[in-house]
Amino acid sequence: MKLNAQNQSLGLLRSLLLLVLIIFGIWILNERGLVAVVMEGDKSKISVVIAILWIFSSIYWLYLSKVISTERSSFEGMDFSNKKLIVSKFFNSLKETENKDILINAFESEFEKKISYGVIASDIALKLGLLGTIIGFILMLRPIAELNSTSPEDLKIALASMSSGMAVALYTTLTGLIVSTLLRIQFHVIAIWSISLLNDLAFYTEKKIE
Repeated sequence: MKLNAQNQSLGLLRSLLLLVLIIFGIWILNERGLVAVVMEGDKSKISVVIAILWIFSSIYWLYLSKVISTERSSFEGMDFSNKKLIVSKFFNSLKETENKDILINAFESEFEKKISYGVIASDIALKLGLLGTIIGFILMLRPIAELNSTSPEDLKIALASMSSGMAVALYTTLTGLIVSTLLRIQFHVIAIWSISLLNDLAFYTEKKIE
């Protein structure tokens, strides 16, 4: 049981370490004033929405890390008392049927379904960034359409509005790309851990059948 607790803690520590590295990178950017520049320059506030999406997705990512660590500990300790775990369902179903390939595919689909929410969040972050780009260009072109004279004062106001629109386009695109990439990396790590667990299950059952 002590070994299981260590394995579970190790999986969670890896996830927390990655999260700490990401937060540390954000802190460095904030110390240099880059985060404030993005948030103040994005008048559409889409960057804030993307940041909130990353926070909630990261919470779900930590939850998945704990789930997979618990599954791994249950498998390595051959403790299937928790009937809610996928590993417990796998071995209980294995007693009733010898077709392990069907079970492996079924539980692989179960893991993929849980991980897919993170992939969707990554795509939404990217799409929100592109939406901000479009909104920024609309804001940038609107002053030209509304320009009635070529006086220096009007041109100065129009250029200020255009730069504000360009800032929205660039900052939302940047935020969307960064968050989308981070979520892809985070959930790719989870996918690797789940595949590793499924491979171990397949190897174990293959040996038992032989």
